[in-house]
Amino acid sequence: TGVASEWPSHERWSLDSLRERFGAHAFNVGGLQMTLANLLEYAAGCHDETPLYLFDKEFAEKAPPLAAEYEVPPFFAPERDLFDAMPAGARPDHRWLIIGGTRSGSLWHVDPNATSAWNGLVSGSKRWMLSPPRGGPPPGVLPSDDMATVSQSVSLYEWFRAFHGAFAERRRTAPPALRPVEATVRAGELIFVPR
Repeated sequence: TGVASEWPSHERWSLDSLRERFGAHAFNVGGLQMTLANLLEYAAGCHDETPLYLFDKEFAEKAPPLAAEYEVPPFFAPERDLFDAMPAGARPDHRWLIIGGTRSGSLWHVDPNATSAWNGLVSGSKRWMLSPPRGGPPPGVLPSDDMATVSQSVSLYEWFRAFHGAFAERRRTAPPALRPVEATVRAGELIFVPR
């Protein structure tokens, strides 16, 4: 807790400030390019079941000040990051800017490259549900034969309505090593997601 509260972004990334500073910049939103100003307007009035959200791995090139306004925590420092030792151009994608409104988020997935990741929240809150591989896929989620990918046939909203109760029951009754985890990360907090 408190890790992201120490970043410059904590003071500089209000919605008004982001709109003023980067509103004309186009970012990846649902596979399309959309200006930040248009996304913020859309998110403010959105009642979609599956809202669009900004998820951009090239944000640092598009708006360099954004990359300078957060800090990699010491426990994830470059000397501890094996991908950082790779030759230039060989490193897999490793950082994203994510901005979304209410109900936005990703579907169930398995991160590529056996990634251990961290996610810091500057404002708002983000619900996380993690399911250990040995515990089996979450209810309503289908794994590929090699367990490298998963899919779900319903939106996040529909998944919550139809399957969250069974997921919560598994959290209460599964043996500890197989128990899923559910948490809400709030502004200033950081979550570590093991591979």
